[in-house]
Amino acid sequence: MMDRKFKFSFPERNVQDSIVFSMVSEFKIEPSILRAAIDDDGCGVLILRLRGDDELIEKALRYAEDQDVEIDELGDHIMRDEQRCFSCGACVSVCPTKAFTLDPETFKVNLNIEKCVACGSCLSACSAHAVTLTL
Repeated sequence: MMDRKFKFSFPERNVQDSIVFSMVSEFKIEPSILRAAIDDDGCGVLILRLRGDDELIEKALRYAEDQDVEIDELGDHIMRDEQRCFSCGACVSVCPTKAFTLDPETFKVNLNIEKCVACGSCLSACSAHAVTLTL
C-alpha cells in the first residue's frame, strides 16, 4: 500500500467532472483531499493524498492526465531555511497537522514533511520568512 501526495490542476472545462470519484470506483484508490480551490478564472486545484497499490495509482494518474488534468507529485513541497529560522514556534502553533513540532529538550522546531498538507498556515505565521511552500 503506497501513500503519495499530488497536486491536480484542472482546466475550467472539466472542473465539474467527477475525476476523483472515477479514480476511486475504477482504480480502487483511496484519496484524501488535503486542499481544494477554484480560482477566479474557473480553474481548479486539488492537493490529494492517494493511497493504494502503486500500479493502480499510476493507472489512475494516467486516467486523470487523459482528462486534461495536470499532475505534479509533491515531495519537498515545503522547505524551511535553517539559517533564517530561529525556532520561535509560531509555525508549531498554527500547523493543523502537527507537521511542525518543538523539541522540548533542544527547543528547536522540527518539520515532518510527510504530515504537511500544504495549507500554507505556516507561511503567514513565520516572521523570519524561513518557510517556503512550492506547489
